[in-house]
Amino acid sequence: MEEKLTHQKITRFQEFRQTVFWEYLQVIIVACAAVFGLIRPFVVEAYKIPSSSMEDTLLIGDRILVCKFIYGFKIPGTETRLFDYHKPSLGDVIVFVPPHERHKNYIKRVVALAGDTVETRGNKLFVNGQAVQEDYTKYVYYDQPGFRGSSPRPQFPPFRSQPQDLPTFERWQEFSDFDEKTFERYFKDYTTSLKEYRPFVVPPGYVFVMGDNRDQSYDSRGWGPVALEDIKGRAHVIYWSQGVGAVGKNEVRLYRIGTSL
Repeated sequence: MEEKLTHQKITRFQEFRQTVFWEYLQVIIVACAAVFGLIRPFVVEAYKIPSSSMEDTLLIGDRILVCKFIYGFKIPGTETRLFDYHKPSLGDVIVFVPPHERHKNYIKRVVALAGDTVETRGNKLFVNGQAVQEDYTKYVYYDQPGFRGSSPRPQFPPFRSQPQDLPTFERWQEFSDFDEKTFERYFKDYTTSLKEYRPFVVPPGYVFVMGDNRDQSYDSRGWGPVALEDIKGRAHVIYWSQGVGAVGKNEVRLYRIGTSL
């Protein structure tokens, strides 16, 4: 009896494979695989924000789309870029691989380009000796359980070593969404106090980046400039946003969906 039912199922499937619908379905599947296979490595990729280093531009729980072709196409497995006519501009929010953690993705804002002289005086950024007007920045330190003291970390030569706060707990979640990447986890987003350092000239082929929430961002002030070849793309739009609301429950932030960056 079971063999008969199995045979009937096989026969029905064989008949189904002879239909026009099956032929169209195969074409659709192949086309989708081809399109998404092209989109992810070359066109656009989704990321989720788990840290506060870019507040208020990007909040914890924001999900963004990153345009990967804006600075040209990078041939997989090589350092060669095609159609790299457009270079990063001042103010661009970019995704990149940092020099000190090659297996992670960071997101920061470009504040200086090759040849520019960068320095900070207190909370004020100066580029080429001129104070920069930055309406998007904030200076908020979130005190967390932990300890304060000097601890070793990569230091870029022009900047002095600073104490850092290291939380004693990890505050993050794992997500398994299709093709969605995560930036540096919250507990790795160290609180720095790099308020002042001597002027630094950005070398050719690099950009200088900083987080919008300056007191909660570990950026070029701590580990130096970012090579153009390490930039993955420019943040384009917030396509979804969900965070902890006033009553302690996750809520969708509809007002942020569709925000251009």
